[in-house]
Amino acid sequence: MSSTPGTHIHSLLLNHFQHGAGAAGYLREMIPGLYRYLKEFFDSRSDIKRLQHAEFLSEHILSLTDFADMIPLRSTVATLEIKHLIRYKKQTDHTAHTVYLFLLGIWAYDHISGIREAIDKSIDSSKPLKLFIFQWTFASLLHDVGYLYYDFEKGDNLSSWQLFDEMLSFDYFQRFSEELSEECKMELRQLWQEFSERYKLPSHAEQTSSGQLIESLDHIPWLAELLQSYKSGLETMNSTHSIGPGLHSFAYQMSSTGYDDEHPVVDHGIASSLILLKYTSIWYWLSKHAAERYPSLNEELNARFHYYPHTLEKHVISACKAVAYHNMPKVMFNLEQEPLLYLSVLCDELQIWDRFHSGTELIDNWKTINQCMAENIEAELIISETKAPMLHLMASQPHYDKLLGNLKKRVAQWDRYVQLTEIE
Repeated sequence: MSSTPGTHIHSLLLNHFQHGAGAAGYLREMIPGLYRYLKEFFDSRSDIKRLQHAEFLSEHILSLTDFADMIPLRSTVATLEIKHLIRYKKQTDHTAHTVYLFLLGIWAYDHISGIREAIDKSIDSSKPLKLFIFQWTFASLLHDVGYLYYDFEKGDNLSSWQLFDEMLSFDYFQRFSEELSEECKMELRQLWQEFSERYKLPSHAEQTSSGQLIESLDHIPWLAELLQSYKSGLETMNSTHSIGPGLHSFAYQMSSTGYDDEHPVVDHGIASSLILLKYTSIWYWLSKHAAERYPSLNEELNARFHYYPHTLEKHVISACKAVAYHNMPKVMFNLEQEPLLYLSVLCDELQIWDRFHSGTELIDNWKTINQCMAENIEAELIISETKAPMLHLMASQPHYDKLLGNLKKRVAQWDRYVQLTEIE
């Protein structure tokens, strides 16, 4: 195999976003100062600084695809983790983690042709790069926002749970429609009133069990106006391939007995996907009805970002599907079945560095925990004997073992795209 010189993982990523083409080149063009922002993020020497830079970067990236209104969800999850209010005993950071995840996925898409070709084929467009970034933003930066509801059975974080209900209000939608003319703001208000009268939005925070919360999140009846066939949010996102028990069964199994068959939980992948689908689809409903009745509002709503029904069906739902499945245990994910999901899980398992500890088991054993830092992971682009580009990661024994174990459990044929080497 041939290779580029080895360096640690941050240098590999930073170099690509400074000089690389493809998706990285597009992002560099669209976000002036991206290299400096990334360098500040990578050079952060404290957990809080790292989170601050992560949110700053996230807001810029999310704004490219009109998802900046999701930032409060990310920030609330970060606050819950900082305050140790998510009770999973091995909980680690998901704020910087998802930014690293986004960057790693961009690097993989730009360099690993086998992954890029599978994703482009699934996107099926003459301009797959922008649509990949659109989908990948959902599937990476937003795939952990469902931790908002993780401990729903405990009833301790009501003020945080109320955030999503606040987002499903006209005041919140209006806050992200400031560029509309006064006339169009009035028309938007009229449409919202019609929407809220037709579809009584429940208070998700007031549900009394994990199962009830899932049922409430899963109820998205306005999708019937936007899709040819609709049963529920989970059924809409369910893969045509046989993956695990299916989303509906998995969601309610977790809400009943949890991962350990004893403690009910709201799986964060399921919750994330339903939050994203439910919130985002309202914008598509508003756009659809604006097109039918308010031409000026429709034009202004779609001036920068296109809320067309086929975008929802083909790209939003595909991205939400990757979010929904990504935490499903005892499943081997396959590139040919769901390429975006495959990339999401692959990068999720590779990104183990620079994650602060929030769970009690990790905190209680802080003296002996061998935390992985960026400088513990060396990385390079290599060319395999079959002339295929691969990511080569080199790590010492505990980190190597974790990477290898996770990949073997969850990612089919990972060694076609990643090579792992144990170093001293």
